[in-house]
Amino acid sequence: MSQFFNYAVPGVPFGCVFALMSVGLVLTYKASGVFNLAFGAQAFVSALAYVSLVQDGWPRWAATVIAVAVIGPIVGIVLDRLLFRRIRTASPLVKLVPSLGLLVALPQVALIIAGSTPTIPPPAIVGDAQHVYLHLGSVPLSGLELSITVSTIVVVAVLVALFRFTPVGLEMRAVVESPRMTELAGINAGRISAFA
Repeated sequence: MSQFFNYAVPGVPFGCVFALMSVGLVLTYKASGVFNLAFGAQAFVSALAYVSLVQDGWPRWAATVIAVAVIGPIVGIVLDRLLFRRIRTASPLVKLVPSLGLLVALPQVALIIAGSTPTIPPPAIVGDAQHVYLHLGSVPLSGLELSITVSTIVVVAVLVALFRFTPVGLEMRAVVESPRMTELAGINAGRISAFA
């Protein structure tokens, strides 16, 4: 059992990363009708912005706010307005090709704009990425692993609260069920998709 524990605990942060990616993919697909394979590339742009800002001397909290609350939504809205909104009713192949192209191009464009390669490992949001803060049995957990796990829990809790207790969450669920019916009810389905 201890051997299972020794492998399972370090796998939790990796599972959290995959959980966040899957939540984002499902959310964007259900809200926009486009299976956005470039979602990971969009996340890379925000992550690169965070690392670049921290390397430039910004406080980590400010870099987090800029990368997550400013740059991430701007990239999403620009891609929605320029591309995904226009291919929503296209054939599946037409929807797939641009997202694959963006999956390859966005990280490279972001690296060109940043002008440098990010440090490995990236700085944690809270604490030192390499410092071991906790031992679960014989398994050490670093600041990076704890940051990933706590961030995942917070994001999922916020999304659950958003979908269950806010008008925007209700509108997003309605758009998922029937965009045409929500339009008839006076809700702008395109705006809700862009928000998602």
